[in-house]
Formats: sequence, structure tokens, C-alpha cells
Amino acid sequence: MNFLGFDEGLQRRTAQQYGFAVLRETPGNQRWPVKPTYLPQEIHTLRRVWANLRTVGIERLQDVRREHLEALLPLMRRSGPNMVEDQVATLKRLAEFGPFLSYDRLTLRPWPYRTARQISGLEKHHENSTPRIPEEIMRPFLAAAVFYVRYASRDILAARDDLARLAETTKADPVPASFGRDGSPTRAKIERFIAQRRAEGRGLPALPLRHVHTMPGATVIDGVVQAPNLAMIKHLTGTQHIHHLRHLLTEAGNELGWEQGGLPTPRTPWPATGRPWRAEFSPTSVNAETVHLRVACWIVIAYLSGLRDMEVRELGRDCAITEIGADGRSRYKIRGRVYKNRKLSGDEADWVVLDIVHEAVEVLKHINDDPTHLFGYRLPSDYVLLSNMPLRLRNFRDHLNGLFSTPEEPYIPVLAAENLGLDAETEPAVGDESDEEQKEDLLAWAFDTRQFRRTLAWHIANQPFGVVAGTRQYKHASHAIFEGYAGTSASGFADEVAADKAVALLDYVEDLYHDWNEGGPSAGGAAKRVEAEFDRIRAELGDLPGAVASAERLRTMLRHLTRTLHPGALNNDCFHHAETAVCGKRAKNVRQPLPMLNMCLSCPNSRRSAVHIPRIRLTRDLAHEEFKDIRGVPVLQEAAIREFESTLDAMIAELHAEEGSPP
Repeated sequence: MNFLGFDEGLQRRTAQQYGFAVLRETPGNQRWPVKPTYLPQEIHTLRRVWANLRTVGIERLQDVRREHLEALLPLMRRSGPNMVEDQVATLKRLAEFGPFLSYDRLTLRPWPYRTARQISGLEKHHENSTPRIPEEIMRPFLAAAVFYVRYASRDILAARDDLARLAETTKADPVPASFGRDGSPTRAKIERFIAQRRAEGRGLPALPLRHVHTMPGATVIDGVVQAPNLAMIKHLTGTQHIHHLRHLLTEAGNELGWEQGGLPTPRTPWPATGRPWRAEFSPTSVNAETVHLRVACWIVIAYLSGLRDMEVRELGRDCAITEIGADGRSRYKIRGRVYKNRKLSGDEADWVVLDIVHEAVEVLKHINDDPTHLFGYRLPSDYVLLSNMPLRLRNFRDHLNGLFSTPEEPYIPVLAAENLGLDAETEPAVGDESDEEQKEDLLAWAFDTRQFRRTLAWHIANQPFGVVAGTRQYKHASHAIFEGYAGTSASGFADEVAADKAVALLDYVEDLYHDWNEGGPSAGGAAKRVEAEFDRIRAELGDLPGAVASAERLRTMLRHLTRTLHPGALNNDCFHHAETAVCGKRAKNVRQPLPMLNMCLSCPNSRRSAVHIPRIRLTRDLAHEEFKDIRGVPVLQEAAIREFESTLDAMIAELHAEEGSPP
């Protein structure tokens, strides 16, 4: 902690006492002391508060009066409502910690009957405000991360081994007695290397583009530096001392050409092209790819588990465990610690994951050597932990675009500003093109660590056939991951899924309302009851043609319908009432209601709408194809099959009859 921003003397000693107190004491209703990781932000806010107090003529906290607090508000609002909330909260904490401050303290409670959020004017968000990663972004991003874990990792580990072996050979090369002479053994090795490359029709290893600044005057053609990679050539020739032969290598390279990489480690084909996923390795690219591999492992673990960033990076090397479930299937788990809203040491917790997460753990064990932390590795001075994940995620995105993009489009798509939740009008203009030539501004998705947990929760709650569960290799992901959070969990992930599920239901009811309001068809026993409720809401809102209804008010009025709604993936939605549910009456003996197609058709709780037509039609077409030839089938079974087909036809006709168009 740096307290030099405070005036020397009373102010600085008070700030130090306050910082010490918030780390140790729990006044009022506070459950535990502030964590050290939060303290720098708190002290920074305290310095802002003191600067604003000085502006209104206050030097000491004990001199603050109500009128001074009211004079503070306009000053704080210049920095926005979030800053108002932070500074008001700090002032309130200063009053709470007054008994622990001996040099200076507040003698009044600031705004005792209002919260910091009420004073700031910020609205409380009932829905998670963290943006979820769009599926068109997440699908290729996750696919590439999985490719790195399962396939590219083998190439990178093999290249590291090859490089270590060559480095040992090079290190053993002595300084020749004839060093620098034309007839030295070193020159002979270099000449043989050049002759070999000439015979193979290959160029010389080129200096990595990121190191072009080390070679003044070097040119770059098509991304390839026209200068020798001395480090790579040392390894390939087994010699240590070749700097005096740089001119010879440069001449040979200008004649034969220049190649990226140089380490001839085999590379796995990239599925989309069938060609190696990257050019040959070099010492620089091996180190860079090792970093990207760590990031890919972080993505796989974070996204397919629901762990927060800190929880991922604090995992131990023995975090992967496997248990046998009650059904005899293996359950892959990650054992770690939860830190949010916990004591400093956190609480132990388990997460149910997929087997690919265990594969990522094994990869990290090979590339990281910290004895305690899975994401820890040694640098020349000491062990360090993988850090600055937002920047690393964006670097990985750019790296994937460099590897796998096509001339037509980038591998990770770019989106229009409005699709990123940004105001396109506030973005700076790019270029001087005319209106006809200027294209829509496209921006790359800015990854953040919180988005992965949010996106996973959203997909579990909203899209049972989405980016995770819909891909073949992850067909059980939604069930397997959510199974670990079916009850209360120390991680809090179940709460986030439940919150997203509530939002998803409300979104779905709102879509049903708009579909009905625009004349969409509906059928089923609950259709009249639900539409009567829709009609009441429309009348109260004045949601008529030419009128604009309040979206927030509409959602508030529709919210009660989500309490009984169970959206149906195939044939209908259930607005469940136990006293009239057909499935409940049929299931009294087994005490386990089970929806069935023939039950739902006659149930007063069911409602079908246009959203179900494509699914019902697909089921009907599959049934027609599957049962087009049922010769030899018993009579009763044949009758059941034909009744099933006719039922689906009747459901389609019913909705199209409401709509007034042919099926």
C-alpha cells in the first residue's frame, strides 16, 4: 500500500489507521474484514473523498457537517454515478470505523436513511449485466481452444523437447581454437548447412517478426523478415558462435529465400484445411505457443466448469478427481476453492466437468512446473502465476485470426457496434471514405474473464441445444455440468443459472405476447386463458397499433406467468395448474407426473403457438420417413403408429387453420 498520496501527518496517519481497521475489524452488520485485494481500491477512493472535502473547505473529518455532505454531491457527480456510489460508501464506512480511528474521525453518520446506490441514482439490475459471449464468437473460440488442448499441445510439447535436445547439443559445442578464421570448423558447419538447404530447395530460417527491431535496416516482405534467425540456426547446426558469419548467412538467405520457423517438428492438420495448423516452430514461436496453450487450457477449464478466474488460476496440481456416480458412469470433477464472499483462504468446493477439462489439467502439468499451482511456472527469477487474463484472451483471439482466417473473413468474427452493446454514434470515425464507400464499423469482441461463467450459465438456462450441448463432442455437457449444481453449491453457480433461467422464461413469455399481439396463431386447452391475460395486459398498457408500450412495464406485468410456465421443446408449452393437469391425474399411482403427447393434446394447461410448428413438422416428417414401410408390424402397433402420425398432422393443421394458411 502506498499512502504518499495523502498529506503527511494527521491525514496520512488516519488513512493508515483506516486501512488497518478495515483489514481486521467487522463493525455493524459486516460479516468479515475486507480482503487485502480490495484495499488498494478503497484507499484510492478515500484519497478522492479527501480531495473533494478540501474543495468544499474541509481539512479534517471531525469538521464535516450535513451541509458539507450536500456540497460534496455535485463534485462527485462530475465523475459519474458509479463514482458517487463508491465515495458515498467510503464515507459511510469511515463513520462505521470511527471507533478504531484515533487521529481524526467523522462525528456524524452520512445520509443515515439512504443507501449509497440510492444517492448515486444507479438503478438496481435484476438481471446479470455481464455480457454473454455471442454464439458466433464462442463457437470458433472454444473449438480452437479444444484443438489446442487435444492436438496442438502434442506438437508444442514435441517441439519443446526437440528444442531442449538441440539446445543441449549446441551447448556442448566448444569454442574452436580457430574461431573467426575462414577455415574454422564453425564456418564449415555453416557452409554444409547452407548447401543442404540449397539441395532441399529451402530457404534459411528467418528472424521472427516480433524481433525485427533487433536487426536495423532489415526489410519485411509478406510478413517474413529478410534476415537470419541466428538462434534457430545455432540449434540446427549445433554451433554456439556464428555471429561473425552473419554476412555469409544473409547472402545465402537472399539467394535461397527466407522461411518462418525452422524446427522440423511434425504438426497436426487443422481440420478446416487439412494443412498443418501453423508454420514450422522456432525458439520464439515455441515460447509464444506455450503461452497460448496455457490460455487455451484456461478457456476450456473456465468455460466448461463455471469457475471464476481466480478460482481457475488458484487450482492445485492435484485438482482433477474422478468419481463413479450412482448410475455407474464416471464423473469428472475439479476440486478447488471459492473466494467470492468468503474468508481470505476461501472454502473448498467441487465442480462437475467434462473429460476435456481433465485433459487440459494434464497438459498444464506438462508445461508448468510450479509444485503447488496448476497455472504456476518458473521464470528465471522465481515462480509466477498466469496473470492479466483479459489481455491474454484478446491476444489469443488475434493469434487465432492470424492462424485460421481466410481471405473472405476472420476466424473469430467481428460484429457491428450495436451488436456489441456499444453506441455506434460515439465511436470515432475511421478513414475519410465517402458515404458510399464507408462501411459499417466492425469491432472485435473484447473478452473478459467474467463473460465465460455468465455465458455458460445462460446456455444452460436458455439453450439446451446451444453451443455446448449442441455440438457432438459436448452432447452431455448441459446435463453433466448442471448436475453438479442441482442443489446449493459453494460456488454460487446454481444461483446464477437459476437467475438466468428466470430471465429466459420472462423473455419467452414476452415473445409469446408479441407473437399473439401481432396476430400469431395458438391452440390448446390453455390458449383462451393465456390470451385473456394477454388481452387484459394489452388493454392496460394501451399496446395498440401506433402506440409504444413501456417494455419494462410489460415485463413486470408478464412476470407472474413465468411461475407456472414450462416451455415445451416439441409440441406445446405447459401453464401448469396441478388441479387440472392430466399428467398429474394419470400419475397418482406412481407419484411422478410424466408429460406425454396424447395427454398434453387434451390437457387444459397446454398451449401451442407458431414457435412449435417447425418442431412438430420436423417430427412428422421423421415419423413419415421412419415408418413409411411397416409391413409385418402387428395390427395394434400399426394403429398406434398411424395415430401418432395423424396426431402430428392434426396439430399442424390446427395452428395453420388459426393462421389462415395451408400446412
